[in-house]
Parts: sequence; C-alpha cells; structure tokens
Amino acid sequence: MMENKKILSLALAITALFMVVEIIGSFLSGSLALLADAGHMFTDAAALALSLFAFWLSSRPRTASKTFGWRRFEIVAAFLNGIALWVVSGLFGYEAFKRLKVPPEVKSGTMIVIAVFGLLSNIAVGAILFRRRGRNLNIKGAFLHVLADALGSIGVLAAALLIRLTGSFVWDPIVSAGVCLLILWSSGRLIKESFHVFMEDAPAHLDISGINKALVEIPGVVEVHDLHVWTITSEFVSLSAHLKVLKDQDTGDILRKAHDAISSKYHVLHTTFQLEITEGPACETGSCLETADH
Repeated sequence: MMENKKILSLALAITALFMVVEIIGSFLSGSLALLADAGHMFTDAAALALSLFAFWLSSRPRTASKTFGWRRFEIVAAFLNGIALWVVSGLFGYEAFKRLKVPPEVKSGTMIVIAVFGLLSNIAVGAILFRRRGRNLNIKGAFLHVLADALGSIGVLAAALLIRLTGSFVWDPIVSAGVCLLILWSSGRLIKESFHVFMEDAPAHLDISGINKALVEIPGVVEVHDLHVWTITSEFVSLSAHLKVLKDQDTGDILRKAHDAISSKYHVLHTTFQLEITEGPACETGSCLETADH
C-alpha cells in the first residue's frame, strides 16, 4: 500500500507539472490538439489524486456497518475516472468538429517543442506505473491514462509536422478528434472492468471450473455447490462454497486441504467453506455442521 502511494504521488507531481506546461503552450500556439492533450492530462492528474485519496480511505479501519472498511472505494474511484474521461473526450470532440470547418492558424513550432517534452513526461510516468499496473485496478487505470497521453503527444507531434509540411491547419482538429477517440477507448476498458467488480463477476483470470474440480478432488468431498468467487477490491478476491462431505471424515483436515488447494494454485486467500455431511454420494445433503473462514 505504501509503495503504491509513493508511485502515485510521484506520477501525480510529474503529470500536474506538465499539464500546466501544455495549457500555456496551447494558448501560445493556438493549438486545440495541445489543449485536448492538456485536458487529458488534467483528468490524469485528477485520476491520480482520486486514486491517492482512495488508498488513504481504504486504509481506514472497518466499522460495525462497513465490515470490509472502505477498501471498495478504490473501485468507485476507478469507475469515476473512466466516466470523467468520457466527458472530457465529448467536450473536445465537439470543439474539434467545429474547427474542422474553419481551422484557425496555429504555431507548429511551439506545438513540436511542447509535444516532445510531453512525450518524455508520459514515458517517465508510464515507467513508474508499469511494474504495478497488473496488481491494482487504480494503478492500471492511471497507467492507461498515461499510455493514452503518450499516444496523444505523438499525435500532436505528427499534427505539427504535417502542418509544417502541408501548410494546412486542418491537421490540428483532426488529431484532436483522434485523441478523443483514444480517450474513449482507454477509459472504456477501465469502466468495463470496474463495472464487472460492482456486479461481483468472477475475476477474469480465474478458472472457475478448475477451482470446482480442485475442490471435488479432495478426499472425502463428493460434491461442490454454491461456489461463488468475486472481487472486493484490487488484490482482494473472496471465495465461498458448500462442500458435501462423507460422514466420519476429518472435517478440519478437509477444510485445510480446501483452503490450501485454492490458495496455492489460484492465490485466493480469503475463503469460506460450509461443510454438509452426507451418508454417501447418492444421499441428500444433511445438516450444516460447520463453516470455516480462512
């Protein structure tokens, strides 16, 4: 958690600094593409700040009413980041459409300088976030923001070069529209993943049929039902299941083996198993004898 905070803090400082540079550069050059990229960087900075707030809130102790604490706010933050990106892309897309009819004059030289420094800034932030992007949805969201920004900077640079080569200023709104589409693509994935967590879908990287098979293969277990796997927040996956076991089995041993089977291969550490005693595979489920939470 502390490492994630440091990574996000550094990324936020770099992003916020260059956002200001791009805003100034857009007014000096008159480029909408630069302003669109600055707008994207603003949402990046807001996303990083929101992610930091989510980490702080997630570290607060749980209460009687919030038994998981505030951990799930990380997913809310990721979802809001995605929605904010859609709003920004819509605004700049509309402005780009208006400029296509009568493209205003822009200073391509200023665009080139700012775009190059913007790309270097994106590369620096992306390198900071790259290693941790697969472990936390907020950091993954921040990395997608930065990746889209890097591509946006490349687009701005390409627009400036095309303006110099062709003398046509129409490339500025064209690239602006392209940046907007890029924002929609990157944020769409983030919204989709966040929505899956809200709906308590099984994590995509887990093989549910494989989990079911691993539990059934435990000696003494004859059936598995009511198997549920869901994500509380990033790096916190929960699993619960009913295990029908034969009478006179060592239930404590079965519970240990069930937990070990899931944690060792699938890395799900928060497991809850309810044991149901049966006389044999063909018998009806008996009464629930015990529930264990690992």
